[in-house]
Amino acid sequence: MSQLKCLICGMKIHPNTYDLNNYSFEEKNEKGKIINCPFCGVGKIYLDDEKGIYHVAHDTLDEESLKVLDHAMKLEVFNGEFYKEASYLAKDGEVRKLFKDLSNIEFMHARVHKRIGGFKELPKLHKPDYESRLNTDKLLLEEACKREEHAIAFYKKNSVRVCSDLVKEIFKALSDVEKQHENIADKYI
Repeated sequence: MSQLKCLICGMKIHPNTYDLNNYSFEEKNEKGKIINCPFCGVGKIYLDDEKGIYHVAHDTLDEESLKVLDHAMKLEVFNGEFYKEASYLAKDGEVRKLFKDLSNIEFMHARVHKRIGGFKELPKLHKPDYESRLNTDKLLLEEACKREEHAIAFYKKNSVRVCSDLVKEIFKALSDVEKQHENIADKYI
């Protein structure tokens, strides 16, 4: 297997990393058949062994674009933290693994936005009490569907507000990942 690199998140896919976060994909990566970036989830069209990582000089982005990227980063951190907590709260072992993998992917999305926007660090957000109101796997999965639906709508709505075609393409790629997550959570319900 040639060494692929993700053009969105910049991670290199090695023979020992191709199957990371496989619970977060509808179609799983296999040795010699990489379909998704195992780190951020984007499709194989964004995986290459020669091209450079997508780079947007953050000083070329207008104030509105930076504001959108900041909100996108916070959205992904918020969802990543939810999935991390849900991985502890879920009763079913497979659902726990799903939430753990989804958390990893969402935090990688946040790091992509951090890099593109030139932000210094990921935000620290207030952690809500999920345990008291989401006390079954079904409720956690329903919340996951709502969050993915919201993320898809966010990317669609805000792609017209950013000034960079490359950021629009990244939003589309990440939105496709979120749609896959929504489908997976819905199937578990």
